[in-house]
Amino acid sequence: MAALLQQASQLRNGNEHGQVRSEIHRQECAGWIASAVNVIHLLCSQPSNPYRARSEAILAHGIHLCAHNQVGEIASLLSALQTDAREGLVSSIADHARAEAFDDFLDHAAAYVKQSQKNEAGAIAGVVFEDSLRRICRKHTVTEKDVPLDTLISELAKLDVLSATKAKRARAAAHVRTKATHAQWDEFDVKDVQSCIEFTRELIANELDG
Repeated sequence: MAALLQQASQLRNGNEHGQVRSEIHRQECAGWIASAVNVIHLLCSQPSNPYRARSEAILAHGIHLCAHNQVGEIASLLSALQTDAREGLVSSIADHARAEAFDDFLDHAAAYVKQSQKNEAGAIAGVVFEDSLRRICRKHTVTEKDVPLDTLISELAKLDVLSATKAKRARAAAHVRTKATHAQWDEFDVKDVQSCIEFTRELIANELDG
């Protein structure tokens, strides 16, 4: 974001007629706009978000001969968004990226389930569940380092982050994680792993992929 804002300071200036200085200048503006809007979409996943909605309105009629003005407007949005991100007022790129990575891992776990490879699926799903739960705890300022999963689940339930039903499902997922970690393969079955995968997907969608 800082690099984009620095580039914008050079691109936002037009010629004496209030237009881009050249076709190359317009193309450079178009490239910058694509990068800036991509960042806005990463931070603001909801279409109704004001930053996202405003950036789309600015570009509603395409990138024209006053593209430098569009750069200026979007740069102002980006600067304000950067401030909000620092203050924790929007979901972080880190959480969003981690959520996408977690989805990939869970896809692998689900593939192992289809191949009846319960142990491998349980190991992957359990790790993703624990990492997701601990990130959610940090998001809600719950101390999680060296704290057992069952205790963390109870703390999230007290904050109403997890309902009673979800807390029960979380403990079932934690069971898979614990048993897979200690290679106690007979202590869980494929249905337990499937439930762990499904519940972890829900956690990620509701808490980390915002």
